[in-house]
Amino acid sequence: MKILSLTKRLCSIVLLAACGLSSTVSAANFPYNYLEVRVPLSPGGLGGAYSQQFHENAHMIFEAESTFEDDWHLGGGVGFNAPVNQFTDLTGQLKLLSIKNKESDTGEFDKKLGRFATELNFTLHAWILPQLETGATLGVITAEEDYNLFSVFARLHTSDAFSMGAEFKVSGIEDNQFVVSVRYPF
Repeated sequence: MKILSLTKRLCSIVLLAACGLSSTVSAANFPYNYLEVRVPLSPGGLGGAYSQQFHENAHMIFEAESTFEDDWHLGGGVGFNAPVNQFTDLTGQLKLLSIKNKESDTGEFDKKLGRFATELNFTLHAWILPQLETGATLGVITAEEDYNLFSVFARLHTSDAFSMGAEFKVSGIEDNQFVVSVRYPF
């Protein structure tokens, strides 16, 4: 429980810091309008995401993922994006989730309609090379039990119309999960 309260404190600090960012900082040119296909490994499956910017610093996000064994992770919500400097952005998302997965102790699937939860996360994106984006996500999922979120990622932007990504989810609903993805900005 101490880790959870630490995560909530860190999320609060990041949110307060984002509120204090100067509006004179220029955007770091990260795409927030995209369609993404994800392949989680161990366990395998297929997923997708759609993000649409509806304001210069706000976007909506919808996500879905399944291993096709009567399970799912569905999510939708809103997010903000704020430039930190010309190479770095801070983003945050607040999502409503529906989660249906196997219980680790019994091996049985949980409720027929899944569990509802909320997710709050913050991500720091940075260009480390002209076409290479890296970052980390920190957050919390609040459901019947709370999950801490932490992941690191890298994304290679091969062109304006296509990018490939790799993410390692250290903790979350699925711990120690590697995910590869392709993203199509529009």
